[in-house]
Amino acid sequence: MRFLPVFMLTYFFLMAMAAPARSLDGPRSVPWVEDLSWSTVVDTAAERGDQPILIDFYAQWCGPCKLLDGFVYNEPEVVDELADVFTFKVDIDKPEYLALKTDFHITLLPTLIWCDHRGREIDRFTGAVSAEEFLTIIRTFRAGGNTFNRLLDLVAAKPEEPGLLLDLARRQAERGDDQQARILYRRLMNLRDRSGGQVVTDGMLGLASLEVSLGNGERAQDIARRAAGAYTEPGLEAAAGLMAIATFQGTLPDTVGMLETFGALIALDDTSVPALDAYARVATASGLDLEQASRYAIRAVVLSDDNPRMMATLAESYFKRGQYRKAVRWMEKAVEQAPERPAFQQQLEAYSEVLKSKPFLYRGRRR
Repeated sequence: MRFLPVFMLTYFFLMAMAAPARSLDGPRSVPWVEDLSWSTVVDTAAERGDQPILIDFYAQWCGPCKLLDGFVYNEPEVVDELADVFTFKVDIDKPEYLALKTDFHITLLPTLIWCDHRGREIDRFTGAVSAEEFLTIIRTFRAGGNTFNRLLDLVAAKPEEPGLLLDLARRQAERGDDQQARILYRRLMNLRDRSGGQVVTDGMLGLASLEVSLGNGERAQDIARRAAGAYTEPGLEAAAGLMAIATFQGTLPDTVGMLETFGALIALDDTSVPALDAYARVATASGLDLEQASRYAIRAVVLSDDNPRMMATLAESYFKRGQYRKAVRWMEKAVEQAPERPAFQQQLEAYSEVLKSKPFLYRGRRR
């Protein structure tokens, strides 16, 4: 799966939180059909009077997919709009749909594809949208409009509009045209002086994700690190952009790159608890830069008013450094703050056992 920016996931979460409560009676929902072969879907759509087909490619672990289920597909207008459409859900993690996923070049979730009754793609869109946006898209499809062609026209009219270039690059990648996507992403990078930082970041990460899909992992790492180097001023945009870059680096995985990115964010804002905590957790898990991990973890604990999870990270950093007494002491504090978390108690017991197994240390000698 290609990278989906973290700030988009945050937007989807906020959209879900802001949505109105639903009736306890249970609203109607789109009657998605699952677990059919693609040939059966096409045959059935033809038998039903040449129905158009809407495919929803999703996964059980996909957060934006769940938002569509919970806040779009049960809206009465959406249900009515799709009443004469063959609606087919495809779980991409099921091996029987690997060929279908490949044939339709599915790289982002959710992806919804509008097909004619013969199963030929007419148009598509990706990501979570509101019910209103969903209806607009579907009605455009019904009217014979082609959102991809319209986007091509817009880019032709405004060839240096960063937002349009980013949208078109993503659409080209979704359609499997990697060469055109790469060209567009690079055009966007050349416009960094007139683009917002987030647009440039999304473009560079889109290009990096494309390189990953083509087997160019080292090139993807280099692009992501260059994206992080573009942020030189503190602010919300820098925080969101650098966090998105670090998240992408975690998928490569590029542990050193993640630490550099979190370090860059801390250099811009040394009170950023998420950055301090993330650096400490990544460094501790990888066994890299453990002394710095402990320093950042202590600062995160203080700035977070003794958050027990961050205490556990601090304890783990001390444990990895062989400072077992400190590890035990901080885990005791974490357990005291959050006694309902059995994992903390188990971690404390494990540290205590290690300390007891080293009697020279247990009698009081410090390391």
